[in-house]
Amino acid sequence: MIRGAGLAIPALLIAAAPAALGVAPGAVEVRDENGAPVATFTGTDAVQDAVASVLTSRAPESRPWRVVAGAGTYGDFSVKSPNLAIGPDAGAAVVISGVGVRDDTGGGCIDITRGAVSVTGFSCTAPSRTGVNVTLRNSEGGVALASLAIDRPGVDGISVTGGKGLTITSPVITSPARDGIRLTMLSSRQPVTITGGSITGAGRDGLRLADDVRALTASGLTITGARGYGIASDDAGNSDAVFTGVTVTGSGKDGVLLSGGTLRATLASSTVTGSTGAGVRLGDASGLRIRDIPVDGSNADGDLVFDAEIRTGGTYDGLRAPDGTFSLASEPNAVRISGVSPARAALAAGGPARLSRAGAALLVGATTRVSTRRVVLRYPGGRAVYRKTGASWTTLPGSRRVRGQVQVALGTSLLGTASGVYAPFG
Repeated sequence: MIRGAGLAIPALLIAAAPAALGVAPGAVEVRDENGAPVATFTGTDAVQDAVASVLTSRAPESRPWRVVAGAGTYGDFSVKSPNLAIGPDAGAAVVISGVGVRDDTGGGCIDITRGAVSVTGFSCTAPSRTGVNVTLRNSEGGVALASLAIDRPGVDGISVTGGKGLTITSPVITSPARDGIRLTMLSSRQPVTITGGSITGAGRDGLRLADDVRALTASGLTITGARGYGIASDDAGNSDAVFTGVTVTGSGKDGVLLSGGTLRATLASSTVTGSTGAGVRLGDASGLRIRDIPVDGSNADGDLVFDAEIRTGGTYDGLRAPDGTFSLASEPNAVRISGVSPARAALAAGGPARLSRAGAALLVGATTRVSTRRVVLRYPGGRAVYRKTGASWTTLPGSRRVRGQVQVALGTSLLGTASGVYAPFG
């Protein structure tokens, strides 16, 4: 290797100490499948040099080797070998940034182009492009990204294109210029899993299912302050996505968008609050499952918004307003539904003479003036559903008991674009 003036050039050292002694700060060690040291590298490009050495040192490539980094700050690196685990030494703080002599990723921190690779525990600081970029052939998979902290990437925090069987665990992504996590062309039925972690201050969307994403499960993820959508799926090739226990707060557009022909998407046991647009917006999609989410009146354009587009086969139950639960007994169309927040409780004050409130008060209105707007509200208690007009509550003659619950159908004659207040009494 040619030494450049004033540059720290990595040296290849044959390691003699056993792995149990750990890795010194500023050093990066290659270990074989038995944990025995193979080589040690130093210098700002030490991680890249260690990863690249596996291509020439290991045969066959099916042997599961490891690269272990000692504490320090290193340049970016590109992974072109399969069956490789890369991470810091126990307790070591390792930062990947633009300090290296070479640019091996085109401005990112980590590029991965082979399967059966795990990358764990690194911090990625202010890359000019995407923090972690995974691009795989459809036949390859098994990439695992765990406990990665990605700060201020110039494009996306994590971007994945192609492959199968991906896992992302506990990412911490802060202020990406575009999307926090962007998924594209994941058409295998082997699941893609996102567990835990946070995305804060995305310049566009927190989590975007951009194109042909299938069999995604996201749980325990917190998305805060995205300028666009918190979670967005608006591609006809997206299907079988499940979001459970996610928290989406303060989105500049809708908190969750499920549209564009999305098939079989589930949002359950999750919280979506404080959006400038809708909390959850449901457009052209089929087989939607929305259950056990709060409908609390905190989203500016409505907590649940059903656009005037085609949807079939959806279920919407266990919805939680501040003062009770409800469900929807049909596929709503061109309807906006919100809970009445405690700050606006006066909107739902009072009630019919000699009757008590038996469930949640809801603000319901049409999204647009179309002849097909309709929603069927269903409450677990009460004898009839009433509508508030001025200071008075008026029973809706279409109220009836169905399977031990009270329900009412609201159609064009009731649903204007201004929201009315509805609640069960009995």
